[in-house]
Amino acid sequence: MERASAYQRRSLIQRLYPRAKTDLEIFLLLYIPLLVITLAFIVPLLTIIPEAGKADYKGILSNVYYLEFDKYSVNRFITVNRLPGELRITINGFDFGVIGNSIINAAIVTIIAAVLGSTLALLIGIYRFRGRRVFAALAYIPLLIAPFVNAYIVKVVFAPSLSPQGNTLSFIINSLFEPLIGKKLIIAFDKQAGIALAQILMFYPIVYINTLAALGAVDATLIEQALNLGARGLRLVRRIVFPLIVPGILAGSTLVFILSLEDVGAPLVFNYEKMISYQVYQFFQSAGVGDKATIAALSLILLTAAAIPLVFIRRYLSLRYYARLARGAPRPFQGIRLGRLGYLVAYLVFLPIIIAAATPQIGVILLSLSKRWTGPLPDILPIGKLFTNYQAIITDPGLQRAITNSLSYLGEAIVFVALLGFATGYAIARARLPGAGLLDILASLPLAVPGLVVAFSYFVFFSTYSLGGFFDPLINPGHVLVLAYIIRKMPFTVRSVFTAVIQTPEELEEAARSLGARRAKVIQRIVLPLVWHGIIAGLLLSSIYILSEVSVSVTIGALKGGPIANPSTHAAPITYAIAEIFTLPSVTGGTQPQARAAAMASLLMITEIAVIAIASRLTRRGQALITL
Repeated sequence: MERASAYQRRSLIQRLYPRAKTDLEIFLLLYIPLLVITLAFIVPLLTIIPEAGKADYKGILSNVYYLEFDKYSVNRFITVNRLPGELRITINGFDFGVIGNSIINAAIVTIIAAVLGSTLALLIGIYRFRGRRVFAALAYIPLLIAPFVNAYIVKVVFAPSLSPQGNTLSFIINSLFEPLIGKKLIIAFDKQAGIALAQILMFYPIVYINTLAALGAVDATLIEQALNLGARGLRLVRRIVFPLIVPGILAGSTLVFILSLEDVGAPLVFNYEKMISYQVYQFFQSAGVGDKATIAALSLILLTAAAIPLVFIRRYLSLRYYARLARGAPRPFQGIRLGRLGYLVAYLVFLPIIIAAATPQIGVILLSLSKRWTGPLPDILPIGKLFTNYQAIITDPGLQRAITNSLSYLGEAIVFVALLGFATGYAIARARLPGAGLLDILASLPLAVPGLVVAFSYFVFFSTYSLGGFFDPLINPGHVLVLAYIIRKMPFTVRSVFTAVIQTPEELEEAARSLGARRAKVIQRIVLPLVWHGIIAGLLLSSIYILSEVSVSVTIGALKGGPIANPSTHAAPITYAIAEIFTLPSVTGGTQPQARAAAMASLLMITEIAVIAIASRLTRRGQALITL
């Protein structure tokens, strides 16, 4: 056995050595990113395991605070109070403990988002009807990231309110139907149900986009042949279309499951602490002082829960194989005319849902122009003072520093993202060497690992092995943030570069090399002029996701205080500043703190719109911006 192994090693070295002499660059492009990702991502991630091994799992799993399954877990799922002339219905959801709530809530959010997103994609992708472009535009709006503020808007629209008129939803319902039913109806979502509602509205477009991209790759002739043979409606969808778009639905659903698990904003805004993400966030709020072993155990549970669906998809559905089939089907399906029943379903069922899903982003803009929004409607500022909240951002030194920090981190991170992203994307597409497949998996893995897990692993790793040094998170949290941004957001550039490279003829490079040009010269003179648009598009996407990153920013970024406590020395980025503004009390005569946070979030959304529009135009693949 040892002799055979030694022979294989010698054989591999003997096979690679001649190529290394003539094409050293491809070795560097492949193995340097592989080494960097291993050292900067995999190794810190593994440090969670020994830390989690110190936890008292028996105590955690037997503690009803962390895990509870009995009749009392759902006894207040819905509460109904009948008052004179008023009916109050509050949907609270369940309480299965910290661990049970996080996993079951993520599963419910994923199932509903998958049904909603895929059905809407089928409606828009297969059928032609009046208003289709409006439906498509509205479905994209929830993708705009407004950290914490969009969850706050969901709260004022749907959660219980102290106002006698109830929340915004109840106000609209009663304005339309109270004269007909003769009593006031107050409907509210609170606790776990409120979190689930906010996450469904935020994340269902991810399934929608992936399903729509899968639909765009389906060979139109398959659907046309099925139509010619008499397949219509549900039969056409069930027998022909659905099996072809399953990978897209599952890819989007997996991302929704992971994002729901790691979401901090909704639990914070709804003030519901019995979620794993809330527990990890609270640990960092105390500057890492607390039960580190228990937080490590919760992070490991979070990582395991996120990894299971990813492994399932990679192993059993082979997404890359489906993607390659898609390139052989250039002619898109022209669509089926929608019938009367279809119009009724589209306008009476789907339109209200996608308008409700777009409400948080529209509400963020309204709140940024308001004095406050605590009742059913926002208190819009007078015309002359309409931009008061935006002026407050400019004059606040703590917020100025947060903006400066974010731009500084972006400037540092994007250089490494460009270098490593291009090297990784090019090597995956062109290197026929051992390790290329592993690099492909590792380059995508950061998308699947919850940001809170990355934050905690970096905190444990660098506070142990870089104590008092360059990467000590308690001394230099900015350095750790930059590293986290590089690793977590590089996959967007890698995928964009990879797509651009495989779309260029490899024969051009081979012809240049046969004439004596080295790989570096080929990349400089042939590859870069052909794929520059893909590189720029990927960098734009990485940039916007760095600016709007939440999980690592509100944890590692909080370790040296924030704009309120340390306005001139803090290391927090924009997203943490937005989170901290929510904790400020309202000042008599001034605008609501959440309104100033909305102004910052609005600027972020405007930037996102511009960047996504440019990136979509450069790649001409706007529907495939988010995928595994």
